[in-house]
Formats: sequence, structure tokens, C-alpha cells
Amino acid sequence: MSSYKNVPVSLKVGIAFLLIGLFLLTMIFMLFIPNLQHEQYQKALSQTDQIVRLTKHQILLVVDYFREYRTFEKDKSKREIENALEKMNMHANIDDAYHLEGLKKDLEALHVTFNCNVTLVKNGENELSLPHEKVKRAFDFAPLIFNRWEMVDDTKSMCQNNSYALYKTHIKAHEIQLSCNTVFEEGYKDIEKDVKKVVQDGFSLSEHLHKGKVYLMWINTHLSEEERNERMDSLKNANNENYCISKISNVRLPQTGALHVKDLLDVNDTTMLTHTLDNQPTLTWISNIYTNDKEAFVFILSAYEKDFQDEVQTPVMKLVLISIAALLVSILLGFLLFRKWIHTIEILSYTARNICLGQFNLRSNIKGNDDIGILGEAFDSMLDSIEDNLKHLDQKVQERTHALEASLKTKETLLKEIHHRVKNNLALTINFIKLQRFKIDNAEIQAVLGDIENRIYTMALLHTKLYESDNLDAIDLQKYIEELVADIAQSYRISEKIRLHVSVEQLFLNIDYALPCGLLINECVTNAIKHAFDERGGEIRIGFTCKDHHAVLSIEDNGKGLSAPPLATLKTLGLQLIHTIVTKQLGGSLQYVNGNGLKWVFHFTLG
Repeated sequence: MSSYKNVPVSLKVGIAFLLIGLFLLTMIFMLFIPNLQHEQYQKALSQTDQIVRLTKHQILLVVDYFREYRTFEKDKSKREIENALEKMNMHANIDDAYHLEGLKKDLEALHVTFNCNVTLVKNGENELSLPHEKVKRAFDFAPLIFNRWEMVDDTKSMCQNNSYALYKTHIKAHEIQLSCNTVFEEGYKDIEKDVKKVVQDGFSLSEHLHKGKVYLMWINTHLSEEERNERMDSLKNANNENYCISKISNVRLPQTGALHVKDLLDVNDTTMLTHTLDNQPTLTWISNIYTNDKEAFVFILSAYEKDFQDEVQTPVMKLVLISIAALLVSILLGFLLFRKWIHTIEILSYTARNICLGQFNLRSNIKGNDDIGILGEAFDSMLDSIEDNLKHLDQKVQERTHALEASLKTKETLLKEIHHRVKNNLALTINFIKLQRFKIDNAEIQAVLGDIENRIYTMALLHTKLYESDNLDAIDLQKYIEELVADIAQSYRISEKIRLHVSVEQLFLNIDYALPCGLLINECVTNAIKHAFDERGGEIRIGFTCKDHHAVLSIEDNGKGLSAPPLATLKTLGLQLIHTIVTKQLGGSLQYVNGNGLKWVFHFTLG
């Protein structure tokens, strides 16, 4: 008994689950597998047959629907063309100025909209010829009756179904000739795409049963008796004259093995045939969708018999019931066998849960020479160490927290002082520049000093905002831009005729992005105030948006714009500064629109 207690728990659990597995496997192989395989095989065949029949009816409904749909669309398009021609005739009779140029323009619109070749003839000579890629051939309009549609079937093989609608009419002295593809407009639905969706949706339910070859094909019903007795895969088919496989199929050639053509043509509804394909027993379902005087449209599914047999090896439903019963028995046996050790594990689990809730004085008091006993003693020893460490940890954490708070407060004070000193130094620099500017009579030098003063003010205002803000990393961009624009307006003493509009999202921006944006606004707004307007004045709009870290800054005016592209030479300091800030400092791109004023758009990504 003592040696049994020393057996590792992993070995005990392994032996128990080995017994459970042997019990389960014995029940499955002895009682249910043989009969269940046969039942599942028959069920798979029945399910496939039902899906084939259902898919056949779905395809038939789609085909009938789109036949009616296309007939309706053809008639509608014809009426629209006739109405358009009638309106052209009315305009030509009412307005002489419309007669030729307006007529040509309306015919061009008709040509594009309805996939038509359009020819305008006067006195036997073509005054306008508009060929369309959807119309593959030319037609003789001489035999046609005016103001009546003539349909021409140009089908040359089982895979082609080209037809055209011809129409001619008079507008004053001109004859208008139309040859249109009967798919008049590009918006027509593609019937094969809809049929493909029906086939895929239907057979997605049985993909686990087989790897079948599924295809739709048209077969010529006017084959000779000799051709009907040939194997389908050996039937001659030059230019698709005898059959055509739909593009939505997953094969390009018939996969019918030993089946003959008549086997496919003689099917009236849905039939399953057994034959060989690639020297393997094969099941083929043939379903006749429709047959007319020219062709039979059939749906075919061929699958190896082995696919069905392989997929029904696992008797799913009954195996689940047996497994559940075996599992319940195994759990009961395991509980009886490991009841003592399960109780010990529950004590360890209970102790661990309560330790997580803060009861650090709780112990498991488990003893023994086996793995669980050693684990219990180690667990209690670990709890002793944790309890001792926690007594000293709170004090150390509190002391470290106070030290970090004091350090952080000192750094924030120093950083505010830096911003304050930088702001004061920049303000002093601005005052020096102002004093120097007042002493100089040269207007050009005064303008340059004024530009330098505005640029420095842009930086000074940023540091002012950071000094005043509780957040030393970012500033309120909206307030920053509004004050910057107001200062620029005051600096240049602009008249009331020049109006400034600011539209900026409410967000806080890092100094690394706020300062370049301020410099860009200063350069663009200053340039617009100086050069964009005459005595009538105008508007300047500044906008900033940000979505998913993608920022867009725009500055535009409705002034007279630029006479030359601004980025062609980058001659001025302002343009050089704009280009450098956007591409180098912000790592972004810039665009401009020079028409009805000048608009700058800057794109960059916020890190």
C-alpha cells in the first residue's frame, strides 16, 4: 500500500485514461461501425441526389427569370432609343441651330449608352460614323423598313449567342442607321454568374462528401445517330459546334468516362448512372434543365465512388452517443479510483483561490511522500516566503512612490522654467528686431525683418502656450492657430476687406508637429496678405483635420493666384522654407491648386 502511494500522479492518470480509451474503442469497433458505414453511404447518395434535383430547379428558375428579364430590358431599351430619336427629330424641326451639331452630340450619347454603331447619312455620304466595340460586324441597311426594328441572330457556335438589333429612321434630310448589340446596356445581369452562385451555394452543403466534377453544358440536339452513339469525351467539337461547357464549370472538357452522348440526351429529369472514369468506379448525376429545338441544357455531377466511401468511415451520430456513454462511465470510474487524490487537489485549489483573495495566512497542511504531498509542502513554504515579503513590500513601494513624485514635480518645474525662459528670450529678440526695423528706412529690409519677426513670434507663441498649459507635452492647436492668425492680421494691419477664417478640430498636438504647422500657416497667410488681393480684398481660410493619425493642413485664398507654378523653382525663401518643413521636418507631402486663388494642402502622419 505504501509503494502504491508513491506512484506518480501522472502515471496514475495515464493508466486511467488508457483504460477509458480501450473501453471506448472496444464498444465502437464491436457494435456500431459496420452497420453505420452502410447507412451513412446510402444517406450520402440520397443527400447528393436531393441537392442535384434542388439545384436543377434553382437553375431553371434563374434561367426563366433572366429570359424574361432580358426580353423586358431589350424592349425597354428599344423604347428609350425610339423616344430619344423622336426628341432629336422634334429639336431638329423646332431649332435650326440644333440640326447638325446638336444631333451629332445626342447621337454620340446614344452610341455610348446603348452599345450601338451609329451612322448619320445624307445624300448617300456618311457625315458621322460611331463604331462600338460590342458590335462585331457591319450590316446592309438598304432592305430595312424605316422606323421598324430588325433582329439578326449571329450565333456561330454553341458557346456564342450574339444577336443584334437594327433600326433606321429619318431626321429631316438625314438618315440615321443604328446597329446595336442586344445587350443594350452594361448594367444587364450576367445569367452565368447568377447560375454559378446557385450551384456553389447548393453544393457547399455536400462538399464534405465528395470531390465531384460539377459542370453545365449545352449539347446540340441535331446530332446524327452515329454521333449520338459516340462517347461524350470523344465527340468531335470543332468551334464548339456540337457542345459547349459553361465557363462557370470547374472543368473545360466533358468528364463523362464511358458514357455516350445519347446517355445525356435521353435524360428527361434527373438520373444517376454508374460507370468508370479514369479506371475508377464513378457515380454521375445527369439533370436535364431544358431542351429546345436546338440544344439541351444539362447539369452534370461526376464523383468517384471511393470519395463517398472514404467520407462515411466515421459513423458520426451513433458514435457521439456511444462516446458520451463511455465518457460518463470513464468519469465515474476515474472518480472512484482517484477520489482521495481528487480531494487533496481540491484542498490545494481552495487554498490557492483564497490566497488570491488576500488570505495570506491560510495553509493547505498537506503532507505525504507522493507528488501531491511534496507539492503541498512546497506550496505552504512558498506562502510563508510571500507573506514575509509582502510585509516589507508595501513600505518600499510607498517610499519609492514619494521619491518618484518629488522627482517628477521637480522636472515639471524645470521644464516650465525652460519654456518660460525660451519665451522671454524670443520676445526679447522680437523687440530687438522691431527696434531695428523702425530705424531702417529701406522698405524691402523692413519687410524682411517683419517676416523674421512673425516667424520668431510663431515659435514664441508655442512656448507661451506650453508654459500656460498643464500638459507640457502638447498644446491646444485650435487656440494656438487662432491667436497666431490674429497676431499676423494685427502685424500687417489688414483692412476689413480681407477676412480670415479658421476651422480647426479640437485636439492637442505635440510640439514637434505644432511648431512646423505654425510656421507653415505664418508663411502661407503672410504671402496671401501681401500678394493675393487687390483693393477689393478677399478671404483666407485655414483648416486642420486629423483621422486615424493622418493630418491634413490646408490654407487657401480667393485672390488672383500665382502666375507660375510655386514649386517649379523654389526661388523665394518662403517657398524653400515651406518645402523643407513639409518634406524634411514633417515627413509629409504638399499639393497646391492655382485657380480662383491659391490653395495649399499639406499631408503628414502623426507619430
